[in-house]
Amino acid sequence: MTHDLTGAAWFKSSRCGGGPTCVEVAFLETGVGVRDAKDPGPAFVVSPGSWSSFVRHCSGTADGQGCDSATS
Repeated sequence: MTHDLTGAAWFKSSRCGGGPTCVEVAFLETGVGVRDAKDPGPAFVVSPGSWSSFVRHCSGTADGQGCDSATS
């Protein structure tokens, strides 16, 4: 499936804190787009249900770092 990312409203993760390892997210009609903030070229799109599961996983840890590359 092809997703039209033209005009997508990208925003940085609230966990970013202005650091260099940020992701940007855009809510689309066809899913949720995710891309690297420092290289906003390529992006991938996941289903709304998959995005919700990912967010629940990250926020469900005691330190909020459930999706940190060192712990996941």
